[in-house]
Amino acid sequence: MANAPSVESFFDRDGHLSRVVDRYEHRPAQLRMAEAVWEAMAQSTPLLAEAGTGTGKTFAYLVPALLSGKKTVVSTATKALQDQILEHDIPFLKKHFFPKLRMKVLKGRRNYLCLRRYHEFSYQPSFFNREEAASFHRLRAWASRTRTGDRAEVDALPEDAPIWSELTASGDQCLGIQCSHNEECFVQKNRLEAARADLLVVNHHLFFASLSLEGEGAWDLLSSFDVFVFDEAHRLEDVAAMYFGLEFSSFQVVETLRDLQRAASAPKAPAELRSRVAGTGEHLSRKLWDLHQVLVEGAGKRGGRVRLDPLALGKPFVETCGDLQESLRELAAFLEAHSSLSPAVEMARGRLGALSRSLEMLSEREDPRMTYWYEASPVRKSFTLRATPLEVAPILSERLFGRTGAVILTSATLTTAQKGRPGFHFIRERLGVPQEGAEKIFPSPFDFSRQALLYLPQPFPDPQDPRFCDAVAQEARAVLERTRGRALFLFTSYRNMHEVHQRLAARDFPYPILCQGERPKRALLADFKSELHSVLLATYSFWEGIDVPGEALSCVLIDKLPFEVPDDPVTAARLEVLKRAGENAFYRYQVPRAVLLLKQGIGRLIRSRSDRGLVVLFDCRLTTKHYGRLFLESLPPMPVLRRLSDLPGDFL
Repeated sequence: MANAPSVESFFDRDGHLSRVVDRYEHRPAQLRMAEAVWEAMAQSTPLLAEAGTGTGKTFAYLVPALLSGKKTVVSTATKALQDQILEHDIPFLKKHFFPKLRMKVLKGRRNYLCLRRYHEFSYQPSFFNREEAASFHRLRAWASRTRTGDRAEVDALPEDAPIWSELTASGDQCLGIQCSHNEECFVQKNRLEAARADLLVVNHHLFFASLSLEGEGAWDLLSSFDVFVFDEAHRLEDVAAMYFGLEFSSFQVVETLRDLQRAASAPKAPAELRSRVAGTGEHLSRKLWDLHQVLVEGAGKRGGRVRLDPLALGKPFVETCGDLQESLRELAAFLEAHSSLSPAVEMARGRLGALSRSLEMLSEREDPRMTYWYEASPVRKSFTLRATPLEVAPILSERLFGRTGAVILTSATLTTAQKGRPGFHFIRERLGVPQEGAEKIFPSPFDFSRQALLYLPQPFPDPQDPRFCDAVAQEARAVLERTRGRALFLFTSYRNMHEVHQRLAARDFPYPILCQGERPKRALLADFKSELHSVLLATYSFWEGIDVPGEALSCVLIDKLPFEVPDDPVTAARLEVLKRAGENAFYRYQVPRAVLLLKQGIGRLIRSRSDRGLVVLFDCRLTTKHYGRLFLESLPPMPVLRRLSDLPGDFL
């Protein structure tokens, strides 16, 4: 643009956007947010910005970023939001205002074809079944013509296709400049394009994976950028914690052995290497199975995430971990004499040593800043041991907020009630946001007092009451008959979802019922949007990141307040830290986390000025417990109904 316009000139009633957007709607909150983002960028300070649904927050940060000329990273949590930014918002802005914009979307390396591993597999292919062979045949045709190496180009490839793991490379498997395909490498090409971009779009996982590797000799993704915008920033604590901990999994060992066996099968490999790799591989496989059995038994019927307690797991755990560590170390030491054979052998040697050290640290549990836990799947016959930081705030304070440049945190759900008013204290504390960071709330332009109603059925059984699911199903049926279906029914557990589903389906329910688990998420959402009077029952993965404007969604029902399971190992450890410090852990941690998630769930309902809808919360604790008001005070202002008969007949 010849003369750089101001932020205000973009968003005014007769501004630049009004000239190219049909039926342009001036939104004062959008302009105020854009000005706050501009100021944060100019001063290189943090900004916490809660922007209600309909504010237009993506334009409110994209326009200032592009006007500023500063190299900007935009990070999102969900694919739905990333797709909206990439397919609609950025193309629109580039077409009309920023034709020279260099934009790049970068994905994790597992999304890209590794040419070395592809050629190695082509030379020695092995398939579990005919379907896998057919998938590889389709991939070969694609691999010969792709320019990006991005697996998303292959529509027919299922997300969980086992064949893909043979053809892509993790950071541990990448040979870097030693690779004979380095100059053609799709990961390298995409990273170079990312470094040259004015605007880089990533997801939270890739961002924190990159941040965690800074200073370790890894490729530096972030140093060339000036501004970091995190949309859906309420998800940052959970994602960041995944990348500043430690992990040891059976999959990592099996994958390393598979790569090593392939390298040992090369024509130049000595027989001694082939023999040792085969023998030690069998021994390690047996030890992995032994450890898997110990962990499955330790998890019992609970399954899921379990605190790692060597005393509770007993002598078999300690001895098996010791045997595994020793075998990994011995094989790594043996490979040292053969590391000159190929870069792949040297890479495997390094990975085996790192795995041995990780297992040692996880089994000894000596870092008080971590909580240690595991997952073991009886069905998949796999396990993962993990160490997760109790707090990411000190880490982010130094490694994210301590760097030069502005950090913008935005979401529709960042605040929780404090003394009757919304505040950022919780999110600021959990993420380590510096005190100089500005705090702004930009309310939704939607009139919830006119467009929405909140129904709290009373009296109603407590969620712990055995009659609860019966009561939920009975009352839900009455509600759904009034709304004529058109509802999203959100649950806090699979158990409650299935019990209510069975009760609704058994009573000749008059509307189509869709239930999570019956079909892939994308297919369920497509059916829900096309079946106007359908009811979709779902758990946590549907609480956020889905957008169903219009009549297809006129009611959101929620079974219970979404408190995290208190015996989850990470949650339990964080609660213990607060209790030891003399804090009320329930109010300091559990309630705010549940408030943010409840706001996300309710946020699925009103997505435009013309939408009208009913929110139904079956949890009587909202009115019977003191903390219930903290939830109600955090929600948009909506008229409250106590009886279904009070619902106006013409409202929906």
